[in-house]
Amino acid sequence: MTGTARFDVRRSLPWLFLVLGLAQAGHSIEEVVTGFWRWMPIVSEVVHERVSFIPVVGWSEQGFTVANMIIIALMLGFSPLPFINYTWAWKIVTIVAAIETVNGINHVGAAIVRANYFSGCISGVALILIGSLIWAPKWFSRKGTI
Repeated sequence: MTGTARFDVRRSLPWLFLVLGLAQAGHSIEEVVTGFWRWMPIVSEVVHERVSFIPVVGWSEQGFTVANMIIIALMLGFSPLPFINYTWAWKIVTIVAAIETVNGINHVGAAIVRANYFSGCISGVALILIGSLIWAPKWFSRKGTI
């Protein structure tokens, strides 16, 4: 057999986005179980000190859980659209994947800075890997299209 196997992002994208939605569900579970909402005022204050227009945010356990359920519902509810091959859906998928990658980087980065476990850091690795598989091929392609 000659040649090398290529990763066909266009064919894999709908499945990758569905898996990203499931990874976000796991991430939300990890955050809720480990009490990430308790860290929100601390983390958002650190961000606010560096980027003043970002507000300091505090959540109740219930509010945080509901917000995460909404995120999961939106991601999984949107996941059939790339299978239908709507062009506009591909753009949204790429943006969501980039956001989820940054989300994972933030959680893993906090664990590295603390040199200890930080809420969401385990599932954050999955968000980084899966999200990057979605947006990176488009970002680094010569054509700029998926």
